[in-house]
Amino acid sequence: MSMSFVADHSKPLTTDGILEATAARPLHLRSRDKLEDLFVSSESRWSDKRWVFDSDTPGARPNHSAVSWDLDLSGGSNLCDPCHADLLDWLKRLVWSAYAAPGDGSGRLKPGSLSALSTGLRFLVVWSVENDVVLPSQLTRDVVNAYVDRLREEAGGDGQGRNLTEAVAWNRLRVIALIWQQRHALERAGIASMPDPPFGRRSVIAIVREIGAIATGSYRPIPSEVSLRILNTAMKLLSVPAKDVISLVDLSASAYATNDLEGRSKNYRRDVGRKRQREAALSFEFSAIGGRPWHPPLDPAAWDQSVVQGIRNDLAAYLARVEELPEVVVRSRRYVDTRRIVVTMGYRAGMEYFLHACPNMNAVLSERARLKGLKCPFISTTVRLLQLTKAICSAAHIVVQGTVGLRISEVCGLKAGIDESTGLPRCVHIRDSVTGFAEVFVLTTNLSKTEETPRKEEWTIGSRPKGADHIPPAVQAILVVDRLLAPYRKLIGTDDLFVTLVAKPGLPKTRSGVGLVTADFLQSDLRAFIAEWVDLSDLPDDAAQKTMDRELVPWRESHGRILKSHQWRKSFAHFVYMVDPMMLPVLQAHFHHVSIAMTDGGYLNNVIQIEDMNDIKRQKVASIALEIARGGSELAGRNGEGLQEKILRELGPEIEGESTEAAYQSAFIYVEEAGLHRMFFEPYGICGAKSASEMACHKEAGTEDLARWRPDLVPNYSTRTPSLCAGCPSFAIARWNLPFWEERYVESVFAVRQYEVVKMDMTYMDRPNELMRARAKQSAALCRKLGADISELDLRVEIKLEELRHAS
Repeated sequence: MSMSFVADHSKPLTTDGILEATAARPLHLRSRDKLEDLFVSSESRWSDKRWVFDSDTPGARPNHSAVSWDLDLSGGSNLCDPCHADLLDWLKRLVWSAYAAPGDGSGRLKPGSLSALSTGLRFLVVWSVENDVVLPSQLTRDVVNAYVDRLREEAGGDGQGRNLTEAVAWNRLRVIALIWQQRHALERAGIASMPDPPFGRRSVIAIVREIGAIATGSYRPIPSEVSLRILNTAMKLLSVPAKDVISLVDLSASAYATNDLEGRSKNYRRDVGRKRQREAALSFEFSAIGGRPWHPPLDPAAWDQSVVQGIRNDLAAYLARVEELPEVVVRSRRYVDTRRIVVTMGYRAGMEYFLHACPNMNAVLSERARLKGLKCPFISTTVRLLQLTKAICSAAHIVVQGTVGLRISEVCGLKAGIDESTGLPRCVHIRDSVTGFAEVFVLTTNLSKTEETPRKEEWTIGSRPKGADHIPPAVQAILVVDRLLAPYRKLIGTDDLFVTLVAKPGLPKTRSGVGLVTADFLQSDLRAFIAEWVDLSDLPDDAAQKTMDRELVPWRESHGRILKSHQWRKSFAHFVYMVDPMMLPVLQAHFHHVSIAMTDGGYLNNVIQIEDMNDIKRQKVASIALEIARGGSELAGRNGEGLQEKILRELGPEIEGESTEAAYQSAFIYVEEAGLHRMFFEPYGICGAKSASEMACHKEAGTEDLARWRPDLVPNYSTRTPSLCAGCPSFAIARWNLPFWEERYVESVFAVRQYEVVKMDMTYMDRPNELMRARAKQSAALCRKLGADISELDLRVEIKLEELRHAS
């Protein structure tokens, strides 16, 4: 059948008929000028802004077989505009070829599937144009990874991500897979194809399931081995270093002022101001922490020259023995991995600053790097001023997200300003707890940046006993940023807490050097902060609590640059449940107080915090189940043995032979199916809340009948104690609870034996000692069950007694 007949027939053929009639010369292989008037269905032509295919499915609606090319894009353009003619051309050829000549042995798509394909196509096209990717040949592996990261961010970034189901993720990813599948058909049409398989060795189904897991809550928090180092480092920088940087910025601003040069030219005043600013910065002395300045002087002449010479000699020796320089890719640009170089040379992480700031060493390294196509930027005094300012801002950002669980959109929505009557940020207010024994700090955020209608959210960000005067870490962080960025807010007239510093190479002097805050800039600065200030170089390959094999390797190799901002939400919930002893004391106290505030009865009212807490609860139980099913852990307590036997029997066979990651996903699903997600965590164990009649806390309080009528069975917090819970039929104790019981054993034995040392009258001590002996006996039994060496604990008791003897 001739093509003109297909195009001009008084009764056009259906889509299937056209495909059959043009099989010898498919439409997607024809020249663009010959396609305009040709039919693709009984009612649509190639040039139409909307294609409607003819579906042979009985009762199918026309819109189920349609794709609209009338798509608004960034910058006010439309896909049908002449400027996007090439993009629209290959997209139409892609879609038609998938029906006319499916590649890689795939079956031919049905016309009724066009609408589902259209949904994913529209999302990809909008993203591609925003990122200047307009040809299949530009869809490199890195670009595809960035697209997948975009879906991961949406799945985990806020409440709307809950709508990113596996089905939606499939529609958005199948288009990428289709472009690869149809690469030969596109090449025959004169369109260069994708350079590599888009997803590497992973299947598109595996990635779809991962994104679905992110949206439903099984996505992992940042591994504790990583998040603890980041949070601790950020918190430390908000003390003395933050004060120094604020002083340095103020000093530089004062030095730049040239009011005494009125009447001189603008360029002259600018040059003099820059010279004065640089001289002021070079003379600044950083405060000492632990006996030495926390940062080297900005003036290279003030450095310890013996140290500099040692680094210079070691660098020369290093360059002489290696052929290839280690590299790291940041935003698609290749840089020398100077962190790896200094660690390999035997120096502590952070000493790479000298390789960038010393003109001689940087020149040598840059020349070698240039030959390999790498960059090794020089850090001047003015550049370092900007870097230090951004570092303090990023430290504050981390502390806010990590200790509150905010989404990054809420961080962008924080407002500046101090309430003079309280000394607190205006966005923070204090309420009495429900019991009246504590004060709860509540943060109000503005969602006008991300919502069509401005909306405010409230978040519990800390708590303290009534009458105490300390403030939560997040409040400290907000106060620091409020002060540090005040001059730059003024330049652009905004009340946003964070702003974007875009000036180069130093601190902004005019409004052109400052921009409104964006999530992308916050994320970029956060990753740069972690890469420079947090040492991850000695991380092992595997996390202590494995949910996938070699989980820590990407964190170590990327220096933490793989972090996604939404992961802080899950880490926050994790630490509220499990306060880690490796945290700085101020952070331990914070999470302990937040945990109390959230169980107090009224201040866990933010839906995002509630969802994250529930998600982490499921993750923790899934981790327990996986560890038990693989024989790597035991549970103690009256509920422990039964629970352990159940998991071994039901989950063990299911995960046999699976990878760690696949087994974790199976465990996550199993927890829901087996009804194990209703658990409550304490530092000393896990309440399974089996039933009101099997919960010692309700028996003690006489609230069994009342608890039975509650829609959600929870413990009675007013009567819970470690001793009561340890003997409860609903209670189990995991290995990570062991430190609590070890310390309880040591303190109990010491409490009894200390009277031997002080030779105190024991006449009235029988009853207290009896309680302490019972507590020690209970603790010892649990410690043995969990694998502790009681002789080592007894040695700790002897050390404490010896200290008491010396004190006496």
